[in-house]
Amino acid sequence: MYQLPLENNNLPIFPAFFFPNVEYFIHLSKFDKVKIEAMETYPKQSFRNRTYIQSANGKISINIPIIKESSNRQTISEVKISYNDNWNIKAFRTICSAYGKSPFFEYYEEDIKEFFFKRYEKLFDLNLDILSYFQKRFQIKTEIIISQEYLKPNTGLDFRDKFLPNPQSNNSQARPNHKPYIQCFSDKLGFIENLSSIDLLFNMGKESINYINNSSLDYQ
Repeated sequence: MYQLPLENNNLPIFPAFFFPNVEYFIHLSKFDKVKIEAMETYPKQSFRNRTYIQSANGKISINIPIIKESSNRQTISEVKISYNDNWNIKAFRTICSAYGKSPFFEYYEEDIKEFFFKRYEKLFDLNLDILSYFQKRFQIKTEIIISQEYLKPNTGLDFRDKFLPNPQSNNSQARPNHKPYIQCFSDKLGFIENLSSIDLLFNMGKESINYINNSSLDYQ
């Protein structure tokens, strides 16, 4: 368990991700209160517009295309989603193909579908709604505070660069011990750890709560 800070200025800093991975929620659950960074410059090639799921062919990514502005220094809260190529329809079809036979797909299908067909204008708003939804599903009671200005690095409690798509670049201080659970293609592919929260929810349903709560953090 982390030592929880008492002052708001020293709260842990988390980014807002697109269907955050399991590790994100395990870390989040260890704090009573955190800040979500809303004023950072939008970083490319991150989980802010990307998530990974398991398909019949292995681990694949789902990416949100964004509208490129003339300025390269957009804040994360200003970034707009592009729907020119109907990415949302294609992405949801991919999820249905991957998880259609999972044990709890029919229970949560409509909830997840809403995130793809509501046509959010801004990426940050979509990610915040996703975060709120999974907090409820995983019964994570961490209080969320949205930053009103760029947050200066907070040594040891700054998670903005702790979760990276390239596992070899992941510099998280503590890694969860990912206990295997049955996935849709486990018999063919084995267990693929730390996928999108979608994977955990569709495969474990309400047992996801215990999985998050019982996951320990292995400090390096």
